[in-house]
Parts: sequence; structure tokens; C-alpha cells
Amino acid sequence: MKKTPSTLAELVAPLSEEDFMTLLRERQLTLLRGAGRGRYSKLVTWKSLLRMIERGQHPKSLAEFRLVMDSKLAPPDRWLKKNPHGDGNVVDLPNFLAYMSAGFSLSMTGIEAYVPGLKVLCDDIRSKLREQIRIGAIVTTGKPAAFTLHYDPEDLIILQVEGRKRWKVFGPPVVHPVAGVTPTAPPPEDTLIFDEVLEAGDFLFLPAGNWHRCENQAGRSVHLGVFFQPPSGLDVVKALTSQLLSDDRFRMPLTRLDGVSALCTVETDIKSRAMEAIRALDLSALLSDFEKR
Repeated sequence: MKKTPSTLAELVAPLSEEDFMTLLRERQLTLLRGAGRGRYSKLVTWKSLLRMIERGQHPKSLAEFRLVMDSKLAPPDRWLKKNPHGDGNVVDLPNFLAYMSAGFSLSMTGIEAYVPGLKVLCDDIRSKLREQIRIGAIVTTGKPAAFTLHYDPEDLIILQVEGRKRWKVFGPPVVHPVAGVTPTAPPPEDTLIFDEVLEAGDFLFLPAGNWHRCENQAGRSVHLGVFFQPPSGLDVVKALTSQLLSDDRFRMPLTRLDGVSALCTVETDIKSRAMEAIRALDLSALLSDFEKR
């Protein structure tokens, strides 16, 4: 049995790291059957996730820790309760499990903060790619699906840990998607380009922008998603905006200027300062800052 993956090279085997980098650059949908051979259950299992939840070791944001069915959330006040020993809420375990038994799925992201082995893996991948890396888990207990047809703005490695799940991918993909941009209309159902049931141990590389829907099979399914979020030109613009906020010329109310002449002066000044910032732009430094966030 292969060792628990703690590096990018070990995670993508039997692909070489170089081959995976090619898939990542070309954003090529790829399925590897039986790639895990038991390795993924060493990273996390349903039992270990449940123990984490019981101990309160889970993301506190409801955007990262939620019960969902067909993209609709279970009311948090029905499965969370006030913490009797401190501030905030804790999981009401019987109600939480009752919702899952009723068909709701658990979606957790950012779990690397609570699983040392996953943090080591994230750190290694981040050091190789200089991208933001996070890991999520989805646990399903039968039909219906957790999410309706959608795409992710991040590239994803899917590791099927337990059970089975059917993945349907529809084309064409959204080109170079980024978070925060209004999604385009989904493709019609007759544009199916991938339809496979993942078994425990299977590895799927799902590039960003691919419209997909998962169909739960009988019994419990656990899969991990490794999210790859690279910086883009929009991050360059955001970095420049952040720098320019410290300059009072960019905070000046333009409608309060005294006449056209004053507006022209400020326009020239703003253009000059913006060009200075663009000429001083250091993409290597920006990538380092992005990686650390």
C-alpha cells in the first residue's frame, strides 16, 4: 500500500509532478482509476470528520461549514445551538445527524486548518505553485444531490475517500473563471462530456469553469476537494488599488472640484500617479504576497 500523500508528487502519482503541471496549465479533465488504493482514507474519513465536529474543530463560518441539499441550506438554528461553555455556537449533534439522514449533505472547506496531514500537503503544494491552496470535504448520505449544476472558479483535484459518487460534466467550460464574476447561463443537458461513477480510491482532476453536477449513490460518500486558486490580472488591479488608497489624490471627491480647470488638473495628476504605480509593478512580489494570504 502506498504511503499517505504529503507532497504534490505523492498526491498526483501515478502521474509525475511534471505531467500534472501540464494538466493544470492546459486545464485538461482527467480521471485516474484506483489512483489512491487506500491512501486517501489515511488523510481523512467520516469517523475522523465526525470526531472533529464533536470537538468543535471545524470552520466557524457558515459559508465554509454547512448542511446543503440541491444548493439549499438547512436552517443553521436547527442544527446549531449556543455553546454552554463559551461564546458562539456548537453543533447540536443529534439534529445535525438527523438532517444528514434526511438527505442533506455536509460541505466543509478549509479543513486543512484542523487536520495536520492536510496542512502539510497544502504547504507543499503552495510552495511548488505559489497559489492559494485549500481543502474541502463533502459527505453525502444518499439522494438528492448536495449542489445543483454549477462550476467552480478554482481548479480541483477530487479524491474519492469512501463510497461512490456519479460525476456529470457539461461543456463547454467557462474560460478563465474568477470568483465574484457573475456566472454565465449553464449549458443544456445534452452537452454531457463526462459521466463516470467515482469509486473509493479514484482521482479526478476537474479544471476550473467546468459545469458539473454530482449524483449521490446509495450509502455514504466522502470525497476531498483540493482547490487551486491562482492569481490573475484582476489581483494585479486589486493590488494597485490597495496601494493607491494611501494617496489622498485618489480619495478626493471629484464632484466637489472648482470648475473644469481643476478637474483637468486632477485628471492629469491621477493618470501620472497611476502610471507610476504601474511602472513600479513587481509581479514576483505580488505572487509572493498572494501565496502568503
